[in-house]
Amino acid sequence: MHPLTDETIKYEYLFRVNRAIDYVHAHYAEDLNLNKLAQIACFSPFHFHRLFRLVTGETVNDFSRRIRLEKSLHKLVLDKGKSITEIAMECGFSSSQNFAKVFKARYGVTPSHIKSTYSFGNVATMMMKNLDSNNGEKSPQTNALSDHHFDSRHPSRIGESITRQPAPDVKVVDAPDVRVAYVRNHGPYNKKAITPSFAKLEQWAAPKQLIENGSVILGVLWSKPDVTPEDKMIFDACITVPKSINADKWVNIQMLPGGKFAVYHCEVESNGEIEAWIHLVLNWLISSGYQPDERPLYQIYYNDPETHPLKHQILDLCLPIKPLYE
Repeated sequence: MHPLTDETIKYEYLFRVNRAIDYVHAHYAEDLNLNKLAQIACFSPFHFHRLFRLVTGETVNDFSRRIRLEKSLHKLVLDKGKSITEIAMECGFSSSQNFAKVFKARYGVTPSHIKSTYSFGNVATMMMKNLDSNNGEKSPQTNALSDHHFDSRHPSRIGESITRQPAPDVKVVDAPDVRVAYVRNHGPYNKKAITPSFAKLEQWAAPKQLIENGSVILGVLWSKPDVTPEDKMIFDACITVPKSINADKWVNIQMLPGGKFAVYHCEVESNGEIEAWIHLVLNWLISSGYQPDERPLYQIYYNDPETHPLKHQILDLCLPIKPLYE
C-alpha cells in the first residue's frame, strides 16, 4: 500500500511533515539538518526524507535552501542597513561566499547586484517601465527579482490596476498573534486549488461549532508568486481556535505572528484576490511610507461567495508592514 493512500495514515503523515515545514519557516536561520527536522516530525531520518519529498516535491535540503534564499532576497531589497554578510548569517548560510554562490545559481545575479540595484520603491517603478516598454511583456530578470506580494505574471492586470482604480481605503492596525487550526495546500493560488482545503477545514470545524462561537476564517499565503515556483507555493486554509482546541489527525495548529498590518476591506469577483493585492500594493503601499516585512500575509473571509447574489467574496487583505525608514 502506498503510504499516502490510506486516509488515516495520510493525514497523520501530513500532520507531521507540516510540523517540520512550520519549523523551517519559523527557524530558517538555524541549523536545519535532516536529523533535527526528522525528530520534529517524529520520523526516522530515512522515512522522513522520503515522505517530505512526496508531500512537497522537494528534498529537505532543497526546501530549506529555497526558503532561505527567498528570505534573503526580501532582505536584500528591503533591509538596506544590513550588509550582505549580515543577511547571509540571518538567513542561515555558513558564509557570505557560500551564500553568493547558491544565490547566483538560483537567481542568475549576485546578492551585491540586488542590494545595489533594487529597493522597494524602484522595483515597482522598474516593473511599470518594463511593462510600458515591452507592451505588457516582462523581462525574465524583472519577473524573477521583483519582491512584491502580488503575481506579476499577469501584466495586463497590473496595468489596469495602475490606470483605472482610485487609491484603496486602507487601515493600518496593530494586530495580535492569532492561534489557528489549518489545512495546507501545495500549489497555485487560485480558487480551484485551495477550495478542497477549506472544505476539509469546514468538515472538521462544523461539529465543534467554531463559526457559531465567533471563530474567523483566514487564508495564509506563505509564498511570493514572483519568486516561488507555482507548484511549490504554500497556502493554509485556517480558522481561529481557542487554547482548548488541540491539533489532531485532521488539522495542525499554528500561531500567526501579530504586529503592524495594512488592512484593505474589499469585495472581489471569483479569483479576484490577485487584482486586489495588486491594487493595494501599487496604489497604496508604494506611497504610504511603509514597506512589506517578512511575516506571512493573510486574507480574512466574511462570506460564502456561493450565497452572494453576484458570487462575490467579501474579505480583508492583511499585509504585514514596517516603516520604510527605520
